[in-house]
Amino acid sequence: MSYHKKYTLDRFEGDYAIFLQHPDETKQLLVHQGDIEVEVKEGDIVTIYDNGQTYEVQVLKQETANRKQHITNLMQQLREKNK
Repeated sequence: MSYHKKYTLDRFEGDYAIFLQHPDETKQLLVHQGDIEVEVKEGDIVTIYDNGQTYEVQVLKQETANRKQHITNLMQQLREKNK
């Protein structure tokens, strides 16, 4: 059985990448770094394909950039509010 889901790379712990499943980011998926064939950074939004034996990680670059810009805008609003 094969499926794919969207995740955010939360952090690295030892040899594992810890991904949080969208949209609520409460479910975790641990993937050994050796099984990830693309470069990923904390905060990247990815699609992970699971065929039951291996994972294929695809970085969603535009979605990641949009999310980072949204967070930057929120931070700026907070700074301006606290002046």
